[in-house]
Amino acid sequence: MTRAADGPRVLIVEDEPTLAENLYGYLERQGMAPDAAYDGHGALALLRGSAFDVVVLDLGLPGLGGLDVLRAMRRDPGLWRPVLVLTARERLEDKLLAFELGAEDYLVKPFSLAEVAARLRVLARRGRGGESDPLVHGDLRYDPQAQAVTLAGRPLALPRKSVLLLAALMRSAGDLATHARLTAALWPDGPPSDRALHDQVHLLRRRLRAARGPDIVAEPGRGWRLAGPGHGAVPADCPVPGESKRPAGRDVDGGGDAA
Repeated sequence: MTRAADGPRVLIVEDEPTLAENLYGYLERQGMAPDAAYDGHGALALLRGSAFDVVVLDLGLPGLGGLDVLRAMRRDPGLWRPVLVLTARERLEDKLLAFELGAEDYLVKPFSLAEVAARLRVLARRGRGGESDPLVHGDLRYDPQAQAVTLAGRPLALPRKSVLLLAALMRSAGDLATHARLTAALWPDGPPSDRALHDQVHLLRRRLRAARGPDIVAEPGRGWRLAGPGHGAVPADCPVPGESKRPAGRDVDGGGDAA
């Protein structure tokens, strides 16, 4: 396969052969390096075995559908790439669900090939400067490639769910991370219980306090955020106001319908 020196590597996931061939040929002429899968299982297999910069994803795939592919990618950070959904589904509900599952862009058929190429270039540039780069919040650092967290240069051992939750909070750069966003980051198929996210926040807060890391601040009815560097480190035995009277395992309520 001929490829320009710095052209994005694109995985086309489309079950219609003619459309897939048209996309493949056009993107290749634009200096990109396309490959194609015709169903969801094939797409995941290619993502596991090859390095892509961006994914073009149809939703109406046979067998494992496009939304299920998005869910599988979110469950495995090693598979995640920026995703442009390319579909005939034009309902607002479909768009919102795709975005909730992590799609970065959404384009309804019929479409312009030139527009697809332009959007892919933007997503590829964003992806190269995003998930491959460490996230930093004060002395806290998360390396998405190694799936490792350090605090003040020292390894911080966390359970898998705590790492996912911390990464989602760090991506908000100290701003609010909503209940819905954090839930999707931990459980793409839905949480196991109504209190599951609150319990995970409580667990991560305790781990960060024990390590003298930044605090997690609740905004009742909306979500949570990491306290700003230098303003949130608290002793491990210092309760957050409103939490001291709660039983163990419960957290200040940052969730609710408003999120």
